[in-house]
Parts: sequence; C-alpha cells; structure tokens
Amino acid sequence: MGFSGERVDTKGYVDLHTRFGEPDRGQKTISVRYIVVDVNTSYNALLGRSSLNKLGAIVSTPHLAMKFPSDRGTVATVYADQKTARECYVASLKVKLTETTAKRNVTQRMVAMTDLDPRINDDVRMKPSNDVTEWQLAGEGQNTRLGGGMTESEVKRVTKLLADNRDLFAWTAEDMPGVDPRVMSHRLSVCKEARPVTQKKRRMGEEKRNAAAFEVQKLLEAGFIKEIHYTTWLANVVLVKKSNGQWRMCVY
Repeated sequence: MGFSGERVDTKGYVDLHTRFGEPDRGQKTISVRYIVVDVNTSYNALLGRSSLNKLGAIVSTPHLAMKFPSDRGTVATVYADQKTARECYVASLKVKLTETTAKRNVTQRMVAMTDLDPRINDDVRMKPSNDVTEWQLAGEGQNTRLGGGMTESEVKRVTKLLADNRDLFAWTAEDMPGVDPRVMSHRLSVCKEARPVTQKKRRMGEEKRNAAAFEVQKLLEAGFIKEIHYTTWLANVVLVKKSNGQWRMCVY
C-alpha cells in the first residue's frame, strides 16, 4: 500500500551493502534488501524494522537522531537535518495521488525497504535449542511438543503436569467462548480527530472467500465478534497462507 492508501506495484528488489555513520564518528555496514516502487513521495528510502534490528539502532524521533554500535566498538550517532526534515514532512502531507494526476505527472522513483515479511532478510524467529518430539495430549490432532534434550524423569514429570491440566488447553475458538474483557481485550488507539476511511472492496478468489467465511463463522460462534454495520468505515480482510497450507486471516 502507498502513502495515500493506493495500491503500489513493486518493480523488484535489490540487495545493497549500506553504510551508516561517518568515518570520524564511527560507521557500520550491513546488507539491506530494498524493495523498489514507483510512487510520488517526498521520501527517498524507508528502513524497516528488520534493517534497524540488524543495525542495532535506537531511534529518537524528538531528537531526529539514531544511535547504533559501530564496527570499532563505539556508539555512533546519525543526526537528521531539522530544516530538511520539516520540509520533507510538509511535502509528504501535500502528496495526493489520483488516477488522473498519476497519468499527468511524472512519478518520482523511490527505493523503500519494507518488512512485510521479516523472513525476507533473516529468520529471526526463536527456535528450540534441541530437537523436539510430538506428544499426544488429548484426542487425535491435539498434540504438543516436548524438548528432545530432557531426561526420562523430566519427560514423565512434564507429561503428567500437562495431562493433569489438559482442560486449560484450547484447540479451537469454540473451546474458549465469551472471554471476559477484563481478562483479555483489544482496542484500537485511534485519534478522536481522525477521519474514518472507507477502503475499496478487494476481490478475492473462491478459495480465499471460503476460508474467510469459515474463519468469520468460527469467531461468531465463539462470541469473539458480532455483526455491526458501519456506513463510513470498512476494512478488508487479508488472508495469508501458513506453512501447513491453512489460511490465517488478518484485518488491517
């Protein structure tokens, strides 16, 4: 998605060794995968969380500064120019793309680094230190995993504890209907002055439509959601296929 909510098609990507810092204040070079798109924006490049994490950077927006450990072992600092930052911010607020203006105006090429999928660069997900083994806790398909590095006595203690508390596990949404909001709730931190935006309806294939309807029905039966009609706000669901072939439904 672009800066003004429009759909932006990517032109490809390029892996570049990017150097941060100054020679006299410390530097660090990392490999960054940049996604190339054609959009009309005042920014030349955006760094995602995965690149900032790889750099080990701490960003302070009030100070327009970024600190990170340099190759020489010191703490390097990169400062932004206050005047340029204000001009860039004001220009970004004035950017409004429509199909008509996009045809008339020459779009500015931009290189942006996104982290829609953190696995693009490095797989930073936590992994077990040893091999794991499947253990059936309850009925068919209701399994959990045990660490392969445990001793036989440890396995017996852990499996007994899990078996004695198997009623605490929820295998489907129907197993935990009506969660009290005092236990867990989700709220959107939305500015009261913000204007609601209605997204254009996205067309999905039959497989995705069926998967979305199935997930919505499960949430309705569990009492997690309820039907409500908004006249000025609509968000499309996004379906992402998991490694096991099933669909994960997200709402943005």
